[in-house]
Amino acid sequence: MSNRNMIPTQGFWINNWIARQAEINPNQLVFIDEKSDRRLTYKTFNESVDRVSAFLRDKSNIIKGDRVCVISWNRIEMLQLLFASAKLGAIFVPINTRYSTREIKEYLKLIQPKIMVYEEDFTDKVKELEKDSQIESYFEVGNHGATTSSLFRAEEYSKRLDKPVSVDLEDPMMILQTGGTTGTPKGSIVTYRMIFWNAMNTIRDLIVPGEVTVTSVPLFHIGGYTYTLPLLIWGGTNVLMNKWNPEKLINLIETERVTFQFLVPAQLKMLVETQGFKTADFTSLRWFTTGGAALTRDIVDAMLKKGVIMKQGYGLTEVGPGVFALDPRDALRKLGSIGKPNLLVDVRVVNDKGKDCVANEPGELLIRSPSLFGGYWRNSEETRKAVEGGWLHTGDVMRVDEEGFFFIIGREKRVIRSGSESIYPEEVEKLLCLHPKIAEAFVAGVPDRKWGEVPKAFIVTKTGETLDKEEVVRYCLKGLAKYKVPKEIEFVESIPKNAAGKVLKDELMRKDESR
Repeated sequence: MSNRNMIPTQGFWINNWIARQAEINPNQLVFIDEKSDRRLTYKTFNESVDRVSAFLRDKSNIIKGDRVCVISWNRIEMLQLLFASAKLGAIFVPINTRYSTREIKEYLKLIQPKIMVYEEDFTDKVKELEKDSQIESYFEVGNHGATTSSLFRAEEYSKRLDKPVSVDLEDPMMILQTGGTTGTPKGSIVTYRMIFWNAMNTIRDLIVPGEVTVTSVPLFHIGGYTYTLPLLIWGGTNVLMNKWNPEKLINLIETERVTFQFLVPAQLKMLVETQGFKTADFTSLRWFTTGGAALTRDIVDAMLKKGVIMKQGYGLTEVGPGVFALDPRDALRKLGSIGKPNLLVDVRVVNDKGKDCVANEPGELLIRSPSLFGGYWRNSEETRKAVEGGWLHTGDVMRVDEEGFFFIIGREKRVIRSGSESIYPEEVEKLLCLHPKIAEAFVAGVPDRKWGEVPKAFIVTKTGETLDKEEVVRYCLKGLAKYKVPKEIEFVESIPKNAAGKVLKDELMRKDESR
């Protein structure tokens, strides 16, 4: 028998390792809920997960492959639901809390979940969903058992799951939403394999048992799992921040003695600029890290004055998310760089002919790694386009200097990175063009001091029609999450195109700058 055939690809260790942690570190704190101050050990957390699993199995007939959706702010129940779904072989699908009802409905058509779990803040949206969705059951994350539809009833269920369902390393654990190039949603499949290999890549951060971090990025976003799941594998503690608040983060760092912290660039900037930062006690912290936009010198200097090492990295929903990291020793010398690839990642930068670029020549970043995603949910065509020969084509344009440090130049795809969110212009354009007064629209990202980028809309009105910016904003708010609504709007006579009908973005932006 070959060694290849002896390597296990199935087993309860794949979706039940949290139970093993409960045996190894029963009294170690695993989660602290910032809002409720609930504190669960690995032992009590695993016991609650087993009860939720049994409840979902018995009351909603959740079986392997079913999708379990949730829309909620960060809280312990989200992680209970994630691991409970995993023990049943079901797939956890968190919904962006900022989505409009229209956007959620569109995504649910793709996912087709069996149940929906929601926090009280989203009751009105869920009531709208109930009118025409095929979801069988709804459970509220609240009321502490006051209603039969409360997830807390599941946590107190009399039965516990005695044996998890067998899964494969390639089975989905989660589906995380990422936008499509046509404005339609895509579901990025996070497999168990992806989870484990990404955790291995965090070895570079020297995370050890007992570490403490605050999960402040939403758990519907890949950034929310950058360290949340790896830290569980390494036996640490996650403090779950219900909603982002920089002053509250400072308090949590001080009171819970946080040892390392990840923030997206917009959060980091807000933290440095908040009043409490000046006197904050960060002596427990070994390092801060960020990713998604280049670090500026003022932020690095502010952290150094606090005695905290500042790092930068790069990741994306389809890989990792841990792909690149800049060593703290190079933070100032290579300011603006995302560093070098992590241990278990292969990368290439290629030109438009698919040839490897020379030093400092711009090209598209290609990634190959065991932490590569499992494809797009029910979208083999988009999966085929994204992954060729085992390499993910990111659409991000990079250059590599003579020392092997990578720098982001731009994006081959049109995605707009605004804070921690990805905005797909095609989706915004599609909605704008449904307006009875709009003949044509083009959306592009423009620089923004706070968010990095924000969407700007160039609009051509129909002949004889008049439209103002306020009306456009009101219209967009009815069908889009607020962060997707154009922050800048310009009415133009025409949108320049080439002979093939492709918008000449550079020409349009040059006209904009000359005005």
